[in-house]
Amino acid sequence: MWTAEHPNVPQITLPGQAAAVPGPLDMSNMYLAHYGFRRDLGRLLTTIGRVRLDDRRRITALREHHAWVLFVLHHHHTSEDETIWPRLRERAPQAIGTIDALEAEHEACDHWINESTEAFQAFDAGPSERGRERLMVALRALADTLGAHLAHEETDGIPLMMAHITPQEDAETHKTITKQYGLRKLITLLGWITSELPADVEAHLRTTSPKPLLLLSTLARGRYQRRMAYLWG
Repeated sequence: MWTAEHPNVPQITLPGQAAAVPGPLDMSNMYLAHYGFRRDLGRLLTTIGRVRLDDRRRITALREHHAWVLFVLHHHHTSEDETIWPRLRERAPQAIGTIDALEAEHEACDHWINESTEAFQAFDAGPSERGRERLMVALRALADTLGAHLAHEETDGIPLMMAHITPQEDAETHKTITKQYGLRKLITLLGWITSELPADVEAHLRTTSPKPLLLLSTLARGRYQRRMAYLWG
């Protein structure tokens, strides 16, 4: 266990978050990603419910944004599947039941990821009320399934990470993920991950984030916000 060797790090709390567990790891990136998934799946549901069927350009833009959210989710879950869960299995055998459940929840999400992708492609290709209904069912199921998983991870998974993963290992994981995005997608990610944050969280990030990331985030924010204003209408 590493918690006795490192002090607790201040943690952020965002709307919808189930818990903010104390410990030696800065879980800001995790909580920001979770917030983004919750926020945007909710926004997609609302907007798909009211978008005009003849607004083909906006429907395509919404499908592309859905694909972006799933792209981020893929990297998020892949990192856990390939790095975090194997380490926890080795170091916390008493928690195998929790780890098995968290992994199974990824698989449950995969079903609705695939269904919502297929439904969105069909709706974009030929918008109809029937297609809208299919898409909204899939998006709602994905939001519910993923939301339950994120809450489980925040309450039961993150405490295991705090106890059995070192800050050095956590930092290396984040470096690996960042490299997978490349500069262009990283700028988009920074715009996405810092969108619509509470004032206290923005203030916390300004004092704790590396200056290069703050600069890139500032550059990304204006363009990203204009894009979101068009998407959500």
